[in-house]
Amino acid sequence: MSMKTFVLALLAAVVLLSAPISAQVVSARGQGTVVFEGRLGPEERQEAMAKAKLAALETHIAESSRGLLQSFSQRRAEFVANIDRYVLAATILSENEDRKARTYSVVARVDLNQALLRADLEAGSAVGQTHAAERSLVALLFMARRQTSVQAFDDKVYQRADTRAAVAGKERYDERTREGESIGASSIATSGSIDRNHSQVVETSVATTTGGSTTRKADAVTWDVSSAAEINSAMTGILGGAGFEVVEAEFVEGESGGQLDIARIRGDFSTGSDLSAEVLRSTVAGVRHAQIPLLAFGTMDVGMRDVDPVTGNARIYVTVSGKVMDVSGRFPRTLASVGPIQFAGLGPDESVARTNALTQAAEKTAQHVVDALNARQVR
Repeated sequence: MSMKTFVLALLAAVVLLSAPISAQVVSARGQGTVVFEGRLGPEERQEAMAKAKLAALETHIAESSRGLLQSFSQRRAEFVANIDRYVLAATILSENEDRKARTYSVVARVDLNQALLRADLEAGSAVGQTHAAERSLVALLFMARRQTSVQAFDDKVYQRADTRAAVAGKERYDERTREGESIGASSIATSGSIDRNHSQVVETSVATTTGGSTTRKADAVTWDVSSAAEINSAMTGILGGAGFEVVEAEFVEGESGGQLDIARIRGDFSTGSDLSAEVLRSTVAGVRHAQIPLLAFGTMDVGMRDVDPVTGNARIYVTVSGKVMDVSGRFPRTLASVGPIQFAGLGPDESVARTNALTQAAEKTAQHVVDALNARQVR
């Protein structure tokens, strides 16, 4: 192996390995302000820094997901009392002492141990405190899609012109008649004349109104739909780590009484972004027949390759849409909805970028699902 080949392989490995590791540590800014009496002392400085750390933690929670925020709010006092457990480092960015107002403020950048934070949140969830044999099963049905053809339609243009004409005028006609007669010794002579005078004035006006419309038709997109190992592995790992028991759709199909048909589901997803009513009803009935209470399904659309302007690596975007339904009752209930949201993956080539994008999208989607289910106290 040449040195150049070795370096490229090493860079690819770094790209693959660094993303999940770095994702476990997040940075957030926080500000803390205290009021002091007399002179500013170390106790007030420590109190202000503690408030800045807590503000950074709450900022991170608020930016994560609504479900995670609800779970955190229910146990906020516990995390406030143990704030330093989740802080890896805190760097002061600015500080201000206002002696007239007797206040001290500090702004800090705080590095948080996201993995430990989520682990503690999930450990206190309903499913985390439930025995493994009693936990909910989740049927997992997420598929990757790539565009194979796009049919664009020309605009349909309709034009119309209406013309109105109006004529107005005046006409005058005069006629004068004169007759004469003369009598001589042996004859009688007559004469006559007619004078005619005719005048006419005509005014014409024409008004034209034009208009029309343009009709545009959405592109008809055809997708290549397939199950992706990256999706199942990443989502199963997150959901399983949170305490949920995951069953992949391929295993549910055989226990669904013939009602869950993966081929039909792929057919629906190949031409649209959702399942038809008939296929959705059949899928829900099949999952219920397999005695699985939860169904998580959706798509991850893989975009076209481009180049990241900063690193020069290949970049691919993945757009996620999906939902989680409780099918245990008479009617299915939607417990969580995801997307549409986008994630980007980088890599030295298109294959690596696609894998990274799908893996990141699957992990973030699964975490969103976990947060929503925990907030609803699903066991």
